[in-house]
Amino acid sequence: MQEGDTDMANTGRHLMTGLAVTVTLVTAGQALAAQDGQATIVIHVDNYARIVRSDRSPAEAEMTRIYARAGVRTIWASGKNHDGAPGLHVRVQLLSRDMAMQKIRTEGLADTVFGRSAREAGRAYIFTHRIASLALRHSDDFKRLLGRVMAHEVGHLVLPIDSHADHGIMQANIGMSEKSDSDFTAEQGVAIRSMLLAASRPHADQITDSHVVDR
Repeated sequence: MQEGDTDMANTGRHLMTGLAVTVTLVTAGQALAAQDGQATIVIHVDNYARIVRSDRSPAEAEMTRIYARAGVRTIWASGKNHDGAPGLHVRVQLLSRDMAMQKIRTEGLADTVFGRSAREAGRAYIFTHRIASLALRHSDDFKRLLGRVMAHEVGHLVLPIDSHADHGIMQANIGMSEKSDSDFTAEQGVAIRSMLLAASRPHADQITDSHVVDR
């Protein structure tokens, strides 16, 4: 996710591509999820940045709200307690400054990039120090921005490749204002729900793609 980029998504015509995209994401309780009929995503968090719970909880609530408006249930895994939870399991890594800077240098990322998503690994990498700096510069809410960046990067894991849009949460530029559009488009919501439900069906756990998105 970037500040000031203008990449646009081809949401409509890539809907079927989204269903066919194969990512090595770990799914659990597949038959149960299919019977339940609720598109569900299970988020495992690696808090390398040591973000305190008072900041993480509102950020997770913001992401939960965004996905709920798209018709998706979000489960925040805690330890191994949710390893068997039904739905598509992905991992969000809140990187420390040192970890983020190493990745930024290795990949030659611009100063405006706040996160990356690796489809084949089923992981979203969040550059928390950059989000904190952005919030400070604009006197904005770090917790809300963190939630939106997480929602955006995970969106890349459950949407077609090149899924940036000209409005909504999948804009390449981060929406800083509290009133800025932070929802998925209707087409994106359909694509996400279809992908999650398809992944929850039996024998649908082998999803692969070698691309790393959010360039």
